[in-house]
Amino acid sequence: ALKALEPLEQFATDVILDRAAGRRAALLKPLLLLLATVYAGIMRLRARFYHDAVLRRYSVGALVISVGNLTVGGTGKTPVVEKLARSLQEAGRRVAILSRGYKSVPKPLLTRLADRFLPGRIPSPPRIVSDGKSVLLDSAQAGDEPFMLARNLPGVAVLVDSDRVKSARHAIRHYRADTLLLDDGYQYLRLGDRFNLLLVDRQNPFGNRHVLPRGVLREPPDALKRADLILLTKCQDKDQAALEKQIRRHNRHARILPCAHHPLHLEDLLTGETKPLSYL
Repeated sequence: ALKALEPLEQFATDVILDRAAGRRAALLKPLLLLLATVYAGIMRLRARFYHDAVLRRYSVGALVISVGNLTVGGTGKTPVVEKLARSLQEAGRRVAILSRGYKSVPKPLLTRLADRFLPGRIPSPPRIVSDGKSVLLDSAQAGDEPFMLARNLPGVAVLVDSDRVKSARHAIRHYRADTLLLDDGYQYLRLGDRFNLLLVDRQNPFGNRHVLPRGVLREPPDALKRADLILLTKCQDKDQAALEKQIRRHNRHARILPCAHHPLHLEDLLTGETKPLSYL
């Protein structure tokens, strides 16, 4: 059944990315645009409710740094989280990474329902991918990115749970964390008193500027205003003036820094042995 849906999924993706032509695409685009308009309104209203304290935000008594983006797809969040965690750890901070665990095995449905709706119930603890000493879960249980972070960052606790307020409190209580990194946390607004680091992909910063499901944006572009620091990823020495001008329409205060990804070495994933790039 899933295989039969693959052509439909690919067609919908091509419409969203404006790669599809023809009558079917022309008929689907207005429907997706209508849904995207509703979704954009919901996301703006949600952000306003958190800003105005209609929806509660929680402070946990530790430095909270959110690393995220506005678009679906890879902007390079995980390498930035890893580099940031390592730098903070070397500076003497006790770091914990809090992840949603995208594509990890979900908790049993009854457990999730009980955590959410049963009053007075002590919620089930987050999944501990690493306690800072050992990697405790594999990639299937934890998700690929949390597992990679846990493996690459000895001394850093990595926790997975959709409720990152709960994960934050667990990391502080059990691992004495004083610095919490939210991996893919820009849209997670329940944790307040935080520093928002936003990544923008230089190669495709905002897609067609529509939100899901008509475009690739998770929020409208005006959500840029929440960022405290903006990294332009995948720059590769390209001129950034036009993109910075677009960003400044929505955010006049955040510092904007260009960055790029460069290979350092080759690594055998089974043995950990490294070789210089010249080995190729």
